[in-house]
Amino acid sequence: MSRPSLIRQVFVSILAVALAAVLATGLVARRALEASFEEYLISLGTHSGPGGGMARRVVLGGAEQTFLAGVDRGIVISVVIAVALAAVAALLLARYLVEPLRRLTTASGALASGDLAHRVEERGPAEIRELGAAFNDMAASIEQGEDLRRRLVTDVAHELRNPIAALRAQIEGIAEGVLLADEHRLSSLVDDVGTLSRLVDDLQELSVAEAGRLRYEIAPTDLCAVVETEAGRARALVQRGVTLEVSCPTGGAWVTADEFRIAQVVRNLLSNAARHTGAGSVIAAVAPFGDRVRVTVTDTGEGIDAADLPNIWERFYRADASRAAHTGGTGVGLAIARRIIEDHDGTVFAESTPGAGSTIGFELPLDEVQVPSA
Repeated sequence: MSRPSLIRQVFVSILAVALAAVLATGLVARRALEASFEEYLISLGTHSGPGGGMARRVVLGGAEQTFLAGVDRGIVISVVIAVALAAVAALLLARYLVEPLRRLTTASGALASGDLAHRVEERGPAEIRELGAAFNDMAASIEQGEDLRRRLVTDVAHELRNPIAALRAQIEGIAEGVLLADEHRLSSLVDDVGTLSRLVDDLQELSVAEAGRLRYEIAPTDLCAVVETEAGRARALVQRGVTLEVSCPTGGAWVTADEFRIAQVVRNLLSNAARHTGAGSVIAAVAPFGDRVRVTVTDTGEGIDAADLPNIWERFYRADASRAAHTGGTGVGLAIARRIIEDHDGTVFAESTPGAGSTIGFELPLDEVQVPSA
C-alpha cells in the first residue's frame, strides 16, 4: 500500500490541529458563556426555579434560548471560517515546504541520468537551503571526479600511444626489412620500452598513493643530508651553464619521516627544476620555519602561469599540453609527491613568475632530536 505524499500529510496534520484547536476553544467559550449567563439571570432574580437561594435553578425563556442559539451559530460559523483559513494556510505551507524537496528529487534524477552540471536553487527554510547547498556540493564533487576520471583515461591513452606507436613502427620496419636491427635501433627500442615501464610503474605507485596504501618506514631523518644527496645526483641533469646549489643550516634539519620517500619527493622537485631551467641556477634550500622545516627548490627557468599553478599537483597535468613525455615527464610525479608529504602531516606549496622562475617545495613538522655524534 502506497504511503500518502508529504504535502498531504502536512496539509491534513495542520488542518486537524487547527480544527481541534478551534473546536476546543468554541466548546470552552460556549460553556463559560452559558454559566456566566445563568449567573447573570440569577442575580437579576427574574428567572429562578423553586427553592430559591443556592438551590435555585435558572429556567430560560424563549429570548434567552434564542440568544444562546445565536451564540452556537456564531461558534459554528467561526469554526467553518477558521477551518477554511487553516486549510488555505496549510496548503500554502505544505507547498512551501515540499517544493524544494521536489526540486531536489528532480535534480537527483537528472544527476543519476548523467546531467552532472545540474544544480538546485537554494530556496526555502534554512534547513532546506542547507540541504540544497549540500546537494550542490555533492554534485560539484561528482562532476569534478568524473572530469578527473575522463582526463585520466585520456591522459593514460595519450601517454601510452606515443611509445607504443614508435615501438610498432620500428618493429614493423625491422620485420619488413626496411630498418636494420643495428645497435642504434635496438637502443631506441629499449628507450621506448623503458618509457612504457616507467609510466606503468608511476601509475601503479599513484594508485597506491591515492588509496592511502603507501608503506613508510618512519625514523629520524636529516633533511639536509637528503637534499645534499639528491642534489649531487641532479647535477648530472642540469643543462650546460646552469648551477645547482644547496643551502642548509648548520647541524642539519631533523624530522621524523621515511627517508626513501622524502628523497623521492626532493628528487622529483630537482629533476623538474633542472628540466625547465635553460640558464641561471637551481637552489635547493632547507630552513626552519616556526615549528616546521621548509624545503624549497627555486629555479630561474620559464616559470608557470598563474592559471596553471594551482593544478601542478594534479595527476597528468601539464601547463603545456603539447609537451611529449620525454620533455614533460609522465605527469604523476608531483601528485605522488603531494600524497607522500600529506601522509607525513606536511604541506606542499608553489610560487612562480612566468619568465622568471619558480619556487616549489614542502614543509614537514620539526623533530627535536639529538644529532648523532660522530
